[in-house]
Amino acid sequence: MEFVSCDPSNYRAGRTQPVRYIVMHYTANNGDTAKNNCDYYHRVGGLQASAHYFVDEYGAMQSVREGDTAWHCGARAYWHPECRNGNSIGIEMCSRKRANGSYYIKPETVANAAALAREIMQRYGIDTDHVLRHYNVTGKRCPMPWVNDPAQWTAFLAMLTPEHPNEEEEEPMTRYNKIDDIPAWARSDAQRLIDRGALRGNERGELDLSLDMLRTLIVCQRMVDQAKET
Repeated sequence: MEFVSCDPSNYRAGRTQPVRYIVMHYTANNGDTAKNNCDYYHRVGGLQASAHYFVDEYGAMQSVREGDTAWHCGARAYWHPECRNGNSIGIEMCSRKRANGSYYIKPETVANAAALAREIMQRYGIDTDHVLRHYNVTGKRCPMPWVNDPAQWTAFLAMLTPEHPNEEEEEPMTRYNKIDDIPAWARSDAQRLIDRGALRGNERGELDLSLDMLRTLIVCQRMVDQAKET
């Protein structure tokens, strides 16, 4: 993963506590990228704000080392009894804005953020109860799309767990190459993705989906459906 060092005035070197939480944010920009944000925090000092990672639809970039303290969820008053800058890792998701002024986060960005969060969770032994929105920590309406529509937040948390309804029926390394191979709980959503050209498979015409890939695609599809209904 590419690392672009944040200006030293925007974070604190080292930690006073072990990492116990992950805090999710959104940038509240329209069409920004992970690189734009990392470059900005590298170039501009004195912001007294930072995040460990920035994520867009293409992937993630790191701005502050996990062993250092990013200033991403500090406040004068807290809603959460324990989560603070000193014991958490901050992940910022790039956002988009609709014509009506409302923000949304692209499904690809959400999927990339979930993949990053899962890696961090495994590294520090963090469970989903310790993955929070900025909103849960301080009351700030961030990430706003997930505060306005809690179902999107619930869907994101579901992407962080390995279980699915028919897990006992599947082998850990199963690959789904045809629509008929896909479990019933996901087949209709997968077919819609194929019909729309969003799921095309490899050069041999095989879908070549792992269980994790399938679960991520289906959750993103359902988040899109929910967004269209609002």
